[in-house]
Amino acid sequence: MKSLLLKLFTVLVALVVLAACGNDESPNNAAQNQTPNENQANTTETSEQQEEATIKIVLSKDKEAEILEEKEVEINEGDILLDVMKENFNAEDKDGFITSLEGLDYDEENSMSWMFSINGESSMVGAGEVELKDGDVVNFDYQSWE
Repeated sequence: MKSLLLKLFTVLVALVVLAACGNDESPNNAAQNQTPNENQANTTETSEQQEEATIKIVLSKDKEAEILEEKEVEINEGDILLDVMKENFNAEDKDGFITSLEGLDYDEENSMSWMFSINGESSMVGAGEVELKDGDVVNFDYQSWE
């Protein structure tokens, strides 16, 4: 009787092990089961998601009459402009609006402040609300608001 139970138990364990092996759909096995084109598409998509984007930032004065600095900056798409400016320039803000860049501060007495545009269009929001994308050209211009 013990011999029969031992054989039955051994067969049952073998079936469980085989069933578990047959249903292994880990990410590695799923990739192996794909056609070469599907596998290549997934690899390309993953590498594209990880690639960094590049933007150009220009600092100028008096409605671009004087260029102070131009810089190409690598970002991840969706990065916030204010964060990128703080990482790459001496920048200060108040409530998401740039108040100082590279030592040029907001100057109420002379009606001077930093205005910016993205791809030639003036921004109606602060730098803290702007999401960047590959190829953007950002211009911060220190100018009179009068």
